[in-house]
Amino acid sequence: MNLTGLAESFRKNISVLAKGNDPQYKVTPVGMLKMLLENPVTYELSNLRQIRDGHEHELRIRYMQRGIESEVTDRDDCLTPLSPAWKEATITRPYFSKIGINIPDSVVRSWDSESSQSVTVGTPAAKMMTALYETALVKINGLLQKIDSTLLSAQTAAWGVNAATGSNTAITVNFANIPTMSDGIVKLLQQYQFNEMNGAPMIVGNGVVSSYNLLQSLKIGTDTGGFGSNPTFKLYDDPRSTGIWGANHFGIFAPGFTGLVDFNKYAGGFSFDTGASVKFQLPIPMLLSNGELSALVLDAQLKNEPCNIYDEEEGTLLV
Repeated sequence: MNLTGLAESFRKNISVLAKGNDPQYKVTPVGMLKMLLENPVTYELSNLRQIRDGHEHELRIRYMQRGIESEVTDRDDCLTPLSPAWKEATITRPYFSKIGINIPDSVVRSWDSESSQSVTVGTPAAKMMTALYETALVKINGLLQKIDSTLLSAQTAAWGVNAATGSNTAITVNFANIPTMSDGIVKLLQQYQFNEMNGAPMIVGNGVVSSYNLLQSLKIGTDTGGFGSNPTFKLYDDPRSTGIWGANHFGIFAPGFTGLVDFNKYAGGFSFDTGASVKFQLPIPMLLSNGELSALVLDAQLKNEPCNIYDEEEGTLLV
């Protein structure tokens, strides 16, 4: 029995049948990365133009230390010791992640004609086979997972000091369906306020905080304790944080305080067709929690091998 036609038909239509559950295009939740993409930083960037042109390898952030009580005197004189002195911090490029995809023409020739149709993507526009572009969309999940894991690992050594405890070690919060004055969501919000953070808390993590958030979303009125839903924070569930931060661990971030710094090599005049390859920027759409679309812009290089490459031992054509 020849099932070739059936197999081809099923392969072409699996996305239509599975829709959002098509496994090849699924992206495992990347809560940390998503939170950073959704959270624009407000610091003044002193070399933003150079970064966008692809010239700088580090980012310089300018800031001014806010006033403190010890600067105040109780003497009425004409001394003016305070000045708007700017300080500067630098952010380098300590992390790098990449994937490489190779599809020989001999393989594409064995597929249906749609796979060899050309599609134009990126900036500047790069033309490639549909088979290569769809493969990139499928494999991009692995790259996003790696970036998310790197960000989670970097955060483990960068927790700030909790002003309420004077330490950067984790505290225990016991969530319950009925709020209490000394624990749970009340304790979390009290310490958030004590640290003078503004805006809705942004939480990245896993476990009990995710369960609590789901429970609150199910409430359509007041519960037996007289309490309604209390969606007082924005949760970015991240399954990968379990293996990096620990089970039931989560981090709280203030809007505008933490952000993602991504550097692009192929920006400005560094993106062009060299003849042997095309260096371009490839935007990857990311759906944010507010329903809006953002984009993670990746550096990409498209290279064609013009000559046949053979397996020297078996004599078979590889490319």
